[in-house]
Amino acid sequence: MGIKENAMRQFAKQAEVYSKANIFVDGFHLSKIVEKSGLKKDQRILDIATGSGFLALEFAKRGNFVVGCDITHEMLLKAREKKTNLGLDHLDLLLSDVESLPFPDQAFDIVSCRFAFHHFPNPEKALREMKRVCRDIILLVDGASSEDSEKSRFHNELEKMRDPSHVRINALSEMVEMFNDIGAKIKDISNWDIPQDFEEWMERAGTDEAKTAVIRRLMKESLAGDSTGLRMKFENGRLVFAYDTIILVAKIR
Repeated sequence: MGIKENAMRQFAKQAEVYSKANIFVDGFHLSKIVEKSGLKKDQRILDIATGSGFLALEFAKRGNFVVGCDITHEMLLKAREKKTNLGLDHLDLLLSDVESLPFPDQAFDIVSCRFAFHHFPNPEKALREMKRVCRDIILLVDGASSEDSEKSRFHNELEKMRDPSHVRINALSEMVEMFNDIGAKIKDISNWDIPQDFEEWMERAGTDEAKTAVIRRLMKESLAGDSTGLRMKFENGRLVFAYDTIILVAKIR
């Protein structure tokens, strides 16, 4: 099964869980992202890999015209439910692949992508397509892996074991290099720690018990030298860690 097919299968299976997960529904985080975008009245926004539509909805609440696109039909159904409940007529939802967007050049003022970049099989190609349809700002929100290559390798190995749709969480320096390569000027980078509970992390991905046991053991073993770069620890008897999340704002030159 290909990478995109894996992603569609994974997110179709877990659409209900993802639509309610704390990491995605954090209203303060969503507001901060919109604030960082420098959103202005009457600007048009495209939210890539919108999933259940959290960021697209946040932009639409400001009265702007927004399109949210995703490759997984089941995730868009969850976004559509939220759109209907909020009565946001100026939000469109579209089944579409980020590598081949059905829009003309410079169709949107802001193109955003939140917590999906690490699922893209060809992030450079996706980023170039995002740039093509953007006239002003690209906004990328995602986890950042360790700058230590061995820690990053181990981190991504565990992520892939947990979720077969995972491709790679990049180090910040790697993401910056991709933006430089497409000729976009980075205006701002904010770091944001998102705490994670191990059991909830497993549940969100629907990981089976056997793999969960292996990952739990490996993560416990990583505690001494922080060999994943995730700052694992025990808190009130539960295994927890923290995602280093970045909000990157880049201007199209």
